[in-house]
Amino acid sequence: DDTRPKNIPITRIVDPYLASDMSEHVLSVLLAHLKNLNAYKLDQIDHIWQPKDYKRIKDVTVGILGLGELGALTAKDLTSFGFKVQGWSRSKKDIQGVKTYAGPEEKDSFLKTSDILVCLLPLTPATEGILNKELLSKLPQDAYLINVARGGHLVDEDLLALLNEQHISGACLDVYHTEPLPKDHPFWSHKKIHMTPHYASVSDTGSVIPQIVENYKRLDSGEKLQNLVDMNKGY
Repeated sequence: DDTRPKNIPITRIVDPYLASDMSEHVLSVLLAHLKNLNAYKLDQIDHIWQPKDYKRIKDVTVGILGLGELGALTAKDLTSFGFKVQGWSRSKKDIQGVKTYAGPEEKDSFLKTSDILVCLLPLTPATEGILNKELLSKLPQDAYLINVARGGHLVDEDLLALLNEQHISGACLDVYHTEPLPKDHPFWSHKKIHMTPHYASVSDTGSVIPQIVENYKRLDSGEKLQNLVDMNKGY
């Protein structure tokens, strides 16, 4: 909001449950993809008995776009399950067991070796529409997309085109430009898209309220606020 008085600070919630819930959701989606569970559900509806080749954890490299609170924990958790994990962020991060890339100059190297791409970026003017045809085309053939960040990151038409061209093998989406997703949106009926209703992780009331109360007390006493948003970065 450009009309916001610039002297008013904005803080954000850092919820450990939010991060761990997100990590569990991503892990669930990954395993369902590797073991063809979504495809088998569609076959079940159509009464089709057709065994499919599956992949193992060691067979894929998971690339995480965004290594903030959610992305970093997800990366660490996936490594503990034996996944090969790499991550990209705007600035360099150091996460044990995770190969990290940073900045525009390293993004292509990150993309070309990410078999499964997980978007956990903040939505800013710089990241809006980042999941477009140009970026997704740099992923390996048959790569899989998981978007659990914001609907504004994805160019819907570009994902549909790459799915239909069979460059992208499938996608699991939790976030959308309009929520609930309009009934006539093509995502509903696309067999390669698995959808969840923006519920990958939900802030825990018991964790959120103490942070708000603590910042209220700090504001009242003139102390430095916790978890301030950097308005230049946008998060």
